[in-house]
Amino acid sequence: MTLELARPAAAPTLRAVTLRPFSLVLTFLLLLVSAVAWRRGAFYEGGLDVVVVTKAVLTVVAVGIALLTPRPPGAWGRVRAAPVIWLATYLAISVAGGILNADGLPAAVLAARLALLALALVLVTVTHPWQDVLSALSSAMVILAGVGAVTGVGSLAETGRLYGGIPPLNANVICLLLSVPVLLLFWKALTRVASAREVAAFVPLLAVIWLTGSRTGLSVLLVVLALLFVLTPRVRPPMVAGVVVAATSLLLVAVLTPYVAAFAGRGTLADITTLNSRTVAWSAAADYADTLSQQLFGSGLALKQIPVTALYRNEQILDSSWVSALLQVGYVGSAVLALLVLAALWHAVHLPSPQRLLVAALIVLVTLLGVLESGLFDTAPAFIVLFTATVIAYRLPEPADGRG
Repeated sequence: MTLELARPAAAPTLRAVTLRPFSLVLTFLLLLVSAVAWRRGAFYEGGLDVVVVTKAVLTVVAVGIALLTPRPPGAWGRVRAAPVIWLATYLAISVAGGILNADGLPAAVLAARLALLALALVLVTVTHPWQDVLSALSSAMVILAGVGAVTGVGSLAETGRLYGGIPPLNANVICLLLSVPVLLLFWKALTRVASAREVAAFVPLLAVIWLTGSRTGLSVLLVVLALLFVLTPRVRPPMVAGVVVAATSLLLVAVLTPYVAAFAGRGTLADITTLNSRTVAWSAAADYADTLSQQLFGSGLALKQIPVTALYRNEQILDSSWVSALLQVGYVGSAVLALLVLAALWHAVHLPSPQRLLVAALIVLVTLLGVLESGLFDTAPAFIVLFTATVIAYRLPEPADGRG
């Protein structure tokens, strides 16, 4: 009789694009599809329709898949409850603000949707190694952005920017969806585990991001990539040379050609000086709250646009997650959100190396984007990235946590 020793399981590998494990990729894809907008310029204000019900069904299916996936022994013992407590506090404040100062039903429905989305994220993060979680999230983002970009390529001729077709993704959303895999690939290259094929994927991903015309998204991505490069110890000389060449080339293109200026200005510098009219909404937001309860607790998550005094419009979308938070959950809720992000970042930088840099970079990426874009604290891809990274940051190390 021969005795065969069991081979140790291979350490999970972090991949920017993969279909394994398929159930995890499918779960994230369902969550992302249910989180993005299916109709342009429409916001939930109460009631039920086909879109609302279908999105809810997709989220429930994702939660069901996550619930039915077997969890390794002791998985729940490595999870800290703090992220859930922070989020529950935020949702409770949003519902209270909706009841006190607006229509409570839409606020409660949106809070329930966000809670269900967070439940799915907690389940998948508890069940799978962090490498598999981020690989599946990145892969689902590439799939969704790819389908949206291919079906919406005609928007380039109409608007000069790449919007989604099916679903009708905003150009900034496509940029975010692709920024996460770009960040993962850059981190892998810095930590010496990226393949030649993965390094080559930078070019098409960045090209699509450029076509979206997302100035905020691209600028924040470049800043985060620069921080990653500076903070990574012992970067290989070829990687240093490649980054120097890329930075020099970008500088020369900016100085010697009109392409960067055209991208930044979109034909006029007025959009830059006015932050694309965002300052109009921010000024109106400062005077929006009429009562003390509105100032403290906001008016609920259903508040997406406010009246403004401006040329050609009397209402404007709140294009900032942090300004939106001031109106949706007030000063109390905004303080809770600020503490949530700071605590997540603190826990992220105390993770083992090199995991800490990647998780912290993801948190910084979406947090900075939240200054000029909405969705960080709502059912949106930015929230999925933030909350997933937060739960990973709080999770205790696994007994045999692999690298990759």
